[in-house]
Amino acid sequence: MNIIGRRKIWFTLSSILVTASVIAMIIFGFRTGIDFAGGTLIEIEVGDIDAGLLPENVGLENYLESAYLETTGEETVAQPSGPATTLVDDAGKKVSGTRWIFKSKIITNDQKNAWIEAISETLPKLSELRFEIVSPAIGAEVVNKAIFAVALAVIAILLYVAFSFRRVPRPTSSWRFSLAAIAALAHDVIILLGAYAVMGYFFGAEVDGMFIVALLTLLGFSVHDTIVTFDRLRENLIKRGGSEFEKTVNDSVVETVTRSLNTSVTLIFVLLAMVLMGGSTITFFTLALLVGVAIGTYSSIFVAAPLLLLGRK
Repeated sequence: MNIIGRRKIWFTLSSILVTASVIAMIIFGFRTGIDFAGGTLIEIEVGDIDAGLLPENVGLENYLESAYLETTGEETVAQPSGPATTLVDDAGKKVSGTRWIFKSKIITNDQKNAWIEAISETLPKLSELRFEIVSPAIGAEVVNKAIFAVALAVIAILLYVAFSFRRVPRPTSSWRFSLAAIAALAHDVIILLGAYAVMGYFFGAEVDGMFIVALLTLLGFSVHDTIVTFDRLRENLIKRGGSEFEKTVNDSVVETVTRSLNTSVTLIFVLLAMVLMGGSTITFFTLALLVGVAIGTYSSIFVAAPLLLLGRK
C-alpha cells in the first residue's frame, strides 16, 4: 500500500475540501447562538393536548404574533427540545411532555409573562421550564473566551508535540513533526467550519458553546491519531536510520492505519446512534463531532505524515 507515494492526490483532495470550506464560510457565514449573539431563550413544556395544537402543526407564526418575540432574522425562532409521548384515546391523538425552545431578541420578564399568557389560550396545559437572557456584552465576552481557548489548545499541542519528539532522528526534526501536526489540525478545523456553515445555512445549525466543545474535541482527537502515526515513525527511524525516509514514513502509516480506522469507525457508530436516537438539542453537536472524527481520521493518515516530506527531493 503506497499511501505516501500518492501524496499529490491526497494534497489535491485536501486543497479542494479546504477551498470549498472557505468559500462556504464566505458565502453562507455562521448562525450565532444566543451564547454569542445575545438574546432571549424561553423553553416551554406542553401537557396532555391534541397533537394538532402543537407549534409545528398550528404554524409557528401563531406563537410569535405578539411583538415581544421579535427575531433577528438569523437565529432559530423555535425548535423542539425533547421527545413527546403520544397518547391515543377516544378523543383522538394527543401528545404529552413535548418541549419547545423559542429564541428572540432581548425581552423583559413582563413581556415574557405576557407572551406566555397569550399562547396559554392555545396551549392551556403549558408550563415554563426556562427563561434566559444573554446580553450582547456577555456574548462578546464568550466569543473572546472561545477564541482564546482554541488558540491556547493549538499552542499547547504545538509545544507538546515538539517536546515529545525532541529526540527524533534525522533527517527530520521535532519541529517538523509539530508543524505537520498543526497544519493537519488547521486542515481539519477549516473543513469542519465549512461543513458547519453549510449546516447553518440549510438546517439552522448555530455556533454556540456546544460547537466550541465539539471543536476542542476535534483538536484532541485529531492530534491523538496523528501522534500514534508519528510515534511509530520515530521508532522505525531509530531502527532503520534515515536513508530511505519516504519508505519509512509509508511503512509507519501502513502499520498504524488499521488501528486508526478501527478506532474511528467504532466512534462513528456511536455518534451515528446519537444522531438517530438522541434528542434534537444535541443533533448538530453530534453531527459536528461526526464530521470532525471523519476528517480527523483522514488527515492523520493522508495529510499529517505526507507533510513531513514537503521540501524534500
